[in-house]
Amino acid sequence: MTITPVVDNRSEKGIALVVVLLLMAVLSGLATGFAMNGQVESAMAVNEQYYSGARAAAEAGLNRATAAIRAETNVHLLRGVDDLVDSANAGAPVNADNGDVDFMLTAAAYNLDPNGRYTYTVDVFDDDDPALYGGAILTPEQRLAMNENGDPLVDQNTRLIIRATGFGPSNTVVRVSRVLSTTIIPIPGATVNPAILVDGNLNLDGNLNLLGDYGSVHANGDLNVDGASAQVEQDATASGNFTHHQNFAAGGTMGGGYANIQVPTVTANDHLAIADYILNDNGTITSGSTGLPCVGNCIPDMTAWTFSDPDGVLGPQMGTWTISGSSAPSGTFFVEGKVSISGSPKGAGNVAIPMTLIATGTISVTGNPKLKPDTNLDGGNPQQFQFITDGDLILGGNPGLDDPTEVEGQIYVKEQMHMLGTPTFQGRIVVQNDANVFSDVTETEIDGTPTITYNGTLPGFVIPPTSSYTYNVTGWIEGQ
Repeated sequence: MTITPVVDNRSEKGIALVVVLLLMAVLSGLATGFAMNGQVESAMAVNEQYYSGARAAAEAGLNRATAAIRAETNVHLLRGVDDLVDSANAGAPVNADNGDVDFMLTAAAYNLDPNGRYTYTVDVFDDDDPALYGGAILTPEQRLAMNENGDPLVDQNTRLIIRATGFGPSNTVVRVSRVLSTTIIPIPGATVNPAILVDGNLNLDGNLNLLGDYGSVHANGDLNVDGASAQVEQDATASGNFTHHQNFAAGGTMGGGYANIQVPTVTANDHLAIADYILNDNGTITSGSTGLPCVGNCIPDMTAWTFSDPDGVLGPQMGTWTISGSSAPSGTFFVEGKVSISGSPKGAGNVAIPMTLIATGTISVTGNPKLKPDTNLDGGNPQQFQFITDGDLILGGNPGLDDPTEVEGQIYVKEQMHMLGTPTFQGRIVVQNDANVFSDVTETEIDGTPTITYNGTLPGFVIPPTSSYTYNVTGWIEGQ
C-alpha cells in the first residue's frame, strides 16, 4: 500500500510578506543611519566653520593689537590710560581701564563681517591673573617661579599676557594669547614756566615779540606760527603738531610732540577773597571787605564805572561793566558779568593804575589804558593777577600792561583769548581753552604786534615724572 504524504499549504502562507517587511526594516534603518550620519557630518562641518571663523577673528584681533602695542610708548597697559591702580579694591573706578586696549583700536575693528557674526575682544593681563587660568589662583611656588606677587593689578616681572577672544555663531569662543615683555624707561619730572601756556591749539598769526629769560610759548594742542616776523626769545613747543612760517626760528627749542603741561583750573570765584570791591550783576558796587554798599563813600571814586544789561538775565548775555574815559579807580575788582575798558585811563604822570580784574564773563581791554596788577602791598594778591576771566579775553588796541617797577602780572583765561593790536604786557598768560559758553572769541589767537616780556618771577608749572614703555611681543599661546 502506497502512503501519500499530506502537505498543509497554509503553513507557508505570508512568508513573503515577512521577508519583505524585514527587508524594508533593514533598508529603512540603513536610510535613517545614512541620514543621521549626514546630519552629523553637516553639523560638524558647520561647527568647524564657526570655529575657524572665531579663531580667525581672535587671530585678527591679536595681530591688530600687537601692531598697535608695538607703537605704544606712553601707556603702561596693565595700569591703563589714567596710570592708576587700586590694588585694595579691584572694583574701584580707576581700575576700569586696566588692561584695556580699546583706546588704540577703533570700534569698527572689532566686527569682521557686515552682519557682526564674527567679532573679537582684546585684553591685557598680568601673567599671574587667575582670569588666565579659569579662575584658579596660582600656588606660591608657581608665583615664585615667575617672579610675581599674586596681585593681578600689579606687574612685578614686566611680563604681561595679551589675550584675544574670538566669537562666532552658536556661542563659539576661541582664545589665543601672546607674551608682552615690557621695558620701562623712567623720565624725570621737570618744572617749566612759559610766558604763554594754552591747553589746546594756538595760532600766532601776527608779529609777536615774546621776550625775556622765560619768553617761551607752549600749546598742549597744535601750535601754528604764521607771522613772518614773529620773535620768540626762548622755546616754541607743542604737544601736538608744530608748523611755522619759513622765516621763523625760535631762540631755543621748537617743535611738536612735547609732553603736556598741566594747566591750572580757572575759576573766578576762587579768587573772590582778594577783591577790594564787588561789581554786582544788578549794577551796584559793594565793599569786598565789609559787603556794604559803596554809595558815594568809596575810595577811590567809582563813578568811572558804568553798568548796562540789555536783557536783565544772567548768562552769556549778562550785563557789562564799562570804563570808557580817561580815568579809572585803582584796586582789585570782582565783576559779576563782563568787563569792557575802551578808553585811555591812566594815572597822573602817565603812570600805570594798579588794577586787577576778576570777572565771571568776558574781559575786553582795548583803547590805550595803562594798567598794572594791584598787589595790595599786604599780600592780598600774592600771585600778582592782572586779569582772571571765566569767559574770553580780548586784548587789543594799545594797552600798556607792562609795569616799569618790574612787577610781572598774570592773566588767566578760562575759555579763549584773542590778542590783537599793539598791546604790551609784562608777565605770563594761561589759557584753559574750555568749551565755548561765551562766543566773544572762538579760538585762541595772537595777531597784530603785541610785546610780551616775562623773566620768570612767578611759580612754575610741574611736569610730573613719567615713563616710556617698549613692548616686545613674543610667543603664541593657545586657548589661554
